[in-house]
Amino acid sequence: MLPIIGIAASRMFLPGNTLDKYYYVGNGYVDGVARSGGIPFILPLMHEPNRPIRELVEAVDGIILTGGEDPAPHLFGEEPHAKLGEVDYERDLAELELIQHAIELKKPILGICRGMQILNVALGGTLIQDIPSQVEGAFQHSMIGSRQHGAHKVTLTDGFIRQALGTDQLLVNTSHHQSVKDIAPGFRITAISADGVIEAMESDDGQIIGVQWHPERMWMHDDTMLKLAHAFIQKVKGHSTTTA
Repeated sequence: MLPIIGIAASRMFLPGNTLDKYYYVGNGYVDGVARSGGIPFILPLMHEPNRPIRELVEAVDGIILTGGEDPAPHLFGEEPHAKLGEVDYERDLAELELIQHAIELKKPILGICRGMQILNVALGGTLIQDIPSQVEGAFQHSMIGSRQHGAHKVTLTDGFIRQALGTDQLLVNTSHHQSVKDIAPGFRITAISADGVIEAMESDDGQIIGVQWHPERMWMHDDTMLKLAHAFIQKVKGHSTTTA
């Protein structure tokens, strides 16, 4: 059976409709999972009391945490920086709960952009709230122009990403102004840019991976980057077989 990959879906209003909210994910996440041998399953990050988040996690074999707004800084013990972006605290709470259940149920997780950041926060790490004003000599990490193509290089160390892509250096896109600062206990840095910004992290047991770039935008046309989705599907498939 194909592994079921839960893709965390946040809420949004559509233009001209301020009454109804919609759960959504970018098509790149869905298409990448399907093209890599998984079944994409959208997980609504419900905000209501008694929401069945644990039951949603139980229904899938692995989870992808998607991009989006800045995590609330008080969750990692800081006051809001002057350059803090939009915050969706209800999403933060729902995602923190989802992460907790996923870890308890031993479900592999891939966090992308905000997904990596909220993983780090959930597990005891901190964030740089605004790279341009807090990282001296930083590159432009909030990419201007096409976000489907690479903008700067990252250096990879041994781990899931390096093994999946078979390279020590990778050209990635970039669409963020925050990043991991203090990495969570039980994790290690596995990709970094030349300006010192952390670009990927992995848990010591290899079951949780975070990347700061947006591979789902690149793997739509880049078969090399699609290897990342394929490798995660294989990891989930192998893990679900050994834990069944």
